[in-house]
Amino acid sequence: LKPVTKSPLGFLAVSKAYDAAHEYQKSCLLKLKALYGKELQEQKGFHVVLLGRPYTALSKTMNKGILDIFASLGIRVYYQDMLTYSDQDTAPIQKRLAQIHWHYAALILQAAQVVATCERAYPVMITSFRCSPDAFVMDYFKEIMEVHHKPYLILQLDEHESNVGYETRIEAAIRSFRNHNATGTEKKPGVYTPTVFSEKEKGLLGKTLIIPNWDNITLQFLVASLRREGIDARLMEESHTTIQKSLRYNTGQCIPLNIVAQEFVEYVRTHHLDPEKTLLWMVSSQISCNIGLFPHHLERLFRTYGKGMEKAGVYVGGMSFMDISLKLPINTYFAYMFGGFVRKMGCRIRPYEKKKGETERVQKKSVSILMDAFSGKRSKEGALAEVISAFEAIDIVSGRKPKVAIFGDLYVRDNDVMNQDLIRFIENHNGEVIVTPYSAYVQMIVKPYLKKWFLEGNYMDMISTKALLSTVTRLEKRYLSYFERILGPTPIYHESPEKILAEYNVRIEHTGESMDNLLKIFYTKKHYPDVALFVQTSPAFCCPSLVTEAMAGEIEKKTGVPIVSITYDGTSARSNETIIPYLANLKGLDKK
Repeated sequence: LKPVTKSPLGFLAVSKAYDAAHEYQKSCLLKLKALYGKELQEQKGFHVVLLGRPYTALSKTMNKGILDIFASLGIRVYYQDMLTYSDQDTAPIQKRLAQIHWHYAALILQAAQVVATCERAYPVMITSFRCSPDAFVMDYFKEIMEVHHKPYLILQLDEHESNVGYETRIEAAIRSFRNHNATGTEKKPGVYTPTVFSEKEKGLLGKTLIIPNWDNITLQFLVASLRREGIDARLMEESHTTIQKSLRYNTGQCIPLNIVAQEFVEYVRTHHLDPEKTLLWMVSSQISCNIGLFPHHLERLFRTYGKGMEKAGVYVGGMSFMDISLKLPINTYFAYMFGGFVRKMGCRIRPYEKKKGETERVQKKSVSILMDAFSGKRSKEGALAEVISAFEAIDIVSGRKPKVAIFGDLYVRDNDVMNQDLIRFIENHNGEVIVTPYSAYVQMIVKPYLKKWFLEGNYMDMISTKALLSTVTRLEKRYLSYFERILGPTPIYHESPEKILAEYNVRIEHTGESMDNLLKIFYTKKHYPDVALFVQTSPAFCCPSLVTEAMAGEIEKKTGVPIVSITYDGTSARSNETIIPYLANLKGLDKK
């Protein structure tokens, strides 16, 4: 504030001003609530309560004049902030609210529950097109209204639709509200909220644990490590058909959620497993992304599938699997490391192989060898020595092709099925692909996350992560020397994340995929200065991907490297063809 004030400001002055502003806000809300209470007593007939994020519902620029349409039709409109209610009024949905980690989403659902039980109030939810968090909220909003048999209206706003379309829908909704109000339908009981199973509630003893398959190399090693610990772990089987079938249940959420649910159901049925003794593993997440809500929504989808699937549960755990076994975190790290480097070696050698298909054959054999190591049948170092020798024996031609770096969403970037075999597509168009092993990814992001956890008081996460990284960093040195025979010196990730992110006006508190992408782009450019193209991979309806895509112009300006974004919507559309013009423009660079 110093640049805009005439005199220096101390912390106490800023704190006092904040408190004053907060009290002013509270006084305004009290007046609005009092006004609504007064109107309810004095006015007859029904009215509309607007639900939605304030920057969408209340902004004249954003809300497309919807409030004026209601006013022109003689309908009184109030906003959700004007409602007065207690914890008792929202008690039926408290379990659902505990699962919601978005501030405005929780307020919307609280207001929805209150309006659903108010005889003369009818809800109109305003949301923005392609807002994935609101896609979750809309489903829960509908659930509340359907339990109470209350008519409602949802309006999704975009910048292409005219007011005429909204006016027609509003007129139809008003007729529905008027008819319902005239019948005097009595209140219905509260909404049912499902319980989310965790390891504490549903232990793994006697259960089968199904692991989502977003990387068919790394996750095979991970499953082998789990089975070594006595867990009946299985890896999902992904196919284009399964992905397409999953879209039947998507209402705007990130599509990996529906894909994972569909693949789980099909695996259980195909392998004749008992749903009640089967658990789907899902990562625990506290970041602002939708992932934190995945476990709860997955069980909701299982109830939709029915036929016994409603008895299946979700096991929520950490990426390190420390919650299952104290031995697993180290093997988990090396599973991610080995898987990433095996994929990276394939990308490094395959474009230059003399005998077509030789690299693929060696890579497939290497996965089998390393699976034995992670299963405990042989030493990792001995297995790795055999793998590296096999890669070194591949005959290659000299020369260099343009380098294309892939980054983006966790579920898509290393998923050969979901991304329509993007790596081979680029290689078939004269490119050499750069991928980032998960171990390198961890090294990039660990500093900002450790600092974030410290500031938030999550000391156990901070301490356990630092201890784990200290251990694996010491142990991985003997393995890195083998990979370096193919890939050269292992990159170091010691730059200040604050400095890297500041270039884009991003802070380390902005944790999540968009921050991670910026760090990956920086280090890719640093360690591969000749990178010719960045390719961002994203699933449809992914919020962080859209944020990164919006920064594409700034990324190109700062790196001097063009960036192209590919969105995979789960259909059979040939999404990768988007990059053909970029790849064609790179031809000739391999001769320089």
